[in-house]
Amino acid sequence: MKNPIVVLLVLLVFGTPATAFTLDDLWAYSPVELGATDLEFVAPTDIPSESEGMMSLCYRTRGVDVFGYSMTDDVVGYVLANEACAGSEIREFSTDQMETAQSLELVDPSIPSVAHNSFERNLRTYGVLIVVSLFLIIVIFKRLKSLLGLNADAPMRKKAANRILSALCHAAKCDGLVSSREVRLIGRIMKRLARRDYAAADIMRLSDRVHVNLSQQDYIDFGKGLRDREKDTMLLGVLYITMAGDRMLPAEYEFATDLAHGLGIPAEDFRRVLYEAFADREANPE
Repeated sequence: MKNPIVVLLVLLVFGTPATAFTLDDLWAYSPVELGATDLEFVAPTDIPSESEGMMSLCYRTRGVDVFGYSMTDDVVGYVLANEACAGSEIREFSTDQMETAQSLELVDPSIPSVAHNSFERNLRTYGVLIVVSLFLIIVIFKRLKSLLGLNADAPMRKKAANRILSALCHAAKCDGLVSSREVRLIGRIMKRLARRDYAAADIMRLSDRVHVNLSQQDYIDFGKGLRDREKDTMLLGVLYITMAGDRMLPAEYEFATDLAHGLGIPAEDFRRVLYEAFADREANPE
């Protein structure tokens, strides 16, 4: 049992008496400590201690500790403590008491009478958290864009890319034979449209296995589970293949139109992709 999460669950379920499990019990197992309090030295005072020496002015802070590291550390008030805020004698110290002590010159009058976070403390604490949060948001956003297929520069999903590769091999075989030139063309199209590399040998093996006697269901299956952008990319790649020669053969045109119907691409979208393929061919002749 190497998974620490499984071990924790087993301990929680079987390692305690059969009593109600509370939120406090859960935090006892957690590396995160909420509302952790601490004392922080501010300045010496002339207020005598009950034991020996003078008391120190301290911030009482509260924050969130993760694995013993303070993620936040907010000032919530003043207290007096002995041994430079490290001792056991601790006295509450209100704002009124602070102002009175300052008027009697028992505490440095330049110290703010109301304890609060300084700009530097806020910047140190929450500036880091904001930067980390923004970084995580950017990472999550990029990941979501990749998962949703919105990042044009990222490699296409493997499932979609393989389906598009199969469609291109079918289109190339409409004339009965997939030539070495068409194999190279398929590889370049996949690199360009899907951002994925396919070896020529793999394309040839797939081309040898495909057949062009397809049913209506076969055309529908090409687009199962694909997003609209991936379907458009499939049709665009097929048009690149069928338009690579001097003219589009009737079998190639029939395959492209049947594929568009199977993918559920409306006529206006088919024409849009067709015009895009024509324009691209003019700009980038193979």
